[in-house]
Amino acid sequence: MKRTLQTNIYNLYLIKLSKWFMLIMPIVALYYSDNGLDDFDIYLLQAIYSVSVAVLEIPSGYMADIIGRKKSLIAGSILGTLGYVIYSLSSDFSGFLLAEIALGFGGSFISGSDSAMLYDSLAGVKQQHRYLQLEGRITSLGNFAETTAAVCGGVIAVILSYRFVYISQAIIAAVAIPASLLLLEPPRKKMLSPPGLGHILRVCKESLFTNKKLSSTLILSSIIGTSTLCMAWTAQVYFVNAGLTEKLITPLWVILNLTVAVVAAFAAIVVEKMGKRNAILAIIIIIPLSYILLGILPLVPAIMVLLIFYGIRGYATPLLKDMANRYCDSDTRATVLSIRNMIIRIGFAILGPAIGAMSAGYSLSFALKLSGTVLLVLSCLAAVFLFYSLGEDMKDS
Repeated sequence: MKRTLQTNIYNLYLIKLSKWFMLIMPIVALYYSDNGLDDFDIYLLQAIYSVSVAVLEIPSGYMADIIGRKKSLIAGSILGTLGYVIYSLSSDFSGFLLAEIALGFGGSFISGSDSAMLYDSLAGVKQQHRYLQLEGRITSLGNFAETTAAVCGGVIAVILSYRFVYISQAIIAAVAIPASLLLLEPPRKKMLSPPGLGHILRVCKESLFTNKKLSSTLILSSIIGTSTLCMAWTAQVYFVNAGLTEKLITPLWVILNLTVAVVAAFAAIVVEKMGKRNAILAIIIIIPLSYILLGILPLVPAIMVLLIFYGIRGYATPLLKDMANRYCDSDTRATVLSIRNMIIRIGFAILGPAIGAMSAGYSLSFALKLSGTVLLVLSCLAAVFLFYSLGEDMKDS
């Protein structure tokens, strides 16, 4: 098949699939325990992974703007594959530590570069208006892959072994390497300023303070992104606190992920039917309010709230990414998207432990109500800034 900007879309599908088809999710804790790691080791490894991604988030996005999105995605794909190869060959903390660092660095090179590549590829053929539709499909594919992989990983573990799950994961991760090599670098505006730390700081200032349209979009997107990421872990804690067993939690988790996948697949249609303004208002109110309702309602209506939350999440991420892409220049697009991702990771690093500490000191219900109130205030303030900054752009077409 001849490489074109259109074929980039299919290769980005493969990269997303290789990233989110996580066979290891059902057995990761069991694999750690089987190799002699305790709870502290497990949390330490995840902390190191988060730090690895956060440290390189903006520098790797900036590198993608300098050397090209394709080279950044190739580097990320190789490092991601290497991480799982190391995992499959290791049997102690030091080996797993090296694997997590490789995965963290690999994730940071892909983060931001993939969305920038998609938008620039569409812009190259004058079809950037399709970004919301295609970003929604990619998000949907990721959630379908994650759900299916959880089942497959459990089956492989039962039939073969935990280690073979990691070997299989390395093979799946390697699919991203030829997919990234087949990408065609799209035409874009070239960076005029000399590269360096000074330019990175200027891009950050421009994105978060000077360009009001972009900064208002990034701030709201970061608050909502933090809320949705934290809920992925909070929902699990909520289910356990509600006394649900693994047999009930697993199908609930599958249903919630499928809800995201289905809505994301039709994100452009959903936003069109709701109207852009109403779609954003639903995100602003329902996402943080769900935390408060989980702290108040009994189990069954709380599950219904989660279904609505995950439905909103399905179109929220593609829509907010689309808005961010519209208001940034192509020569700094990957850097801008990486700024968003870094803020989300920092927000999660603050909000997640805060909910855990409040839950331990008081109760999960108190933690949910307080954190939801804070998120609701922040999202409403961000919404005022957004509607004021975008003005006519917020009118439905």
